[in-house]
Amino acid sequence: MSISSRRCNRVGALLRVEVARLLLEEVSDPSLHGVSITEVHVSGDLKQAEIFFTSQGSSEKEVVRGFQRAAPFLKRRLGETLSLRFVPDMKFIVDTQMETVQRLLGLMDKNARGEG
Repeated sequence: MSISSRRCNRVGALLRVEVARLLLEEVSDPSLHGVSITEVHVSGDLKQAEIFFTSQGSSEKEVVRGFQRAAPFLKRRLGETLSLRFVPDMKFIVDTQMETVQRLLGLMDKNARGEG
């Protein structure tokens, strides 16, 4: 693993923790309640971040709109709390990985019971 990719991973982990904290403690948009940040991918130049999320309450479209409204606030607060030269531009993406895992587990269960 190169120094650059380790740095991207460290910045991604830092962003994941801090965005999750901001959502819990400082963001008041009801469409973002019940949202979990699952993963963050940061570009090699550290200027772009893809933030993956799951949502328990609101629809995915409502959550994405909530993130679009909250993005300037999040970026400003991240700039105030993190020691980064640049706060990356953030793109919020629905994490469908859990849905895929659940579907596969269901298929495996059906197969094990002989229903497949």
